[in-house]
Amino acid sequence: MLNLPAETFWLLVPWPFIWMVLAIVLYFKLKREDELEEQEIEGEK
Repeated sequence: MLNLPAETFWLLVPWPFIWMVLAIVLYFKLKREDELEEQEIEGEK
């Protein structure tokens, strides 16, 4: 465990995974909003 105490190890290890999940969720959320915006713009023309 990288020669860290167990408590410190478990406080640090989950964060990269939490950030990756957050990034993936935001990516798909913003992508969907972007596609809806493009459809609205095309519909106005």
